[in-house]
Amino acid sequence: MGKQRNVWSTDVKEAIVLSVLRGDLGVAEAARQHGVNESLIHTWKTRFLEAGRARLAGDCQDQGMTTLERENDRRGRIVAEKELELDIARNVRRL
Repeated sequence: MGKQRNVWSTDVKEAIVLSVLRGDLGVAEAARQHGVNESLIHTWKTRFLEAGRARLAGDCQDQGMTTLERENDRRGRIVAEKELELDIARNVRRL
């Protein structure tokens, strides 16, 4: 029998990618901590950054999204920004 694949939730992927992008963890360390292959983290990171670039360029693929989905997406981005601001503030205080 083959090895069963893990299914990672979007929240877990996002948390791992953000911790790598913030510099809290290196890719190798994040992979060890979460039991994920390093190449998979690199793939998630690339997809995350490409999606951000597409949004900044104005590529809207959310035409089929409902108002609630768009609002949820907007609030999720706000929360992620605030978390990043808090992490930066904590890192500055440690210096």
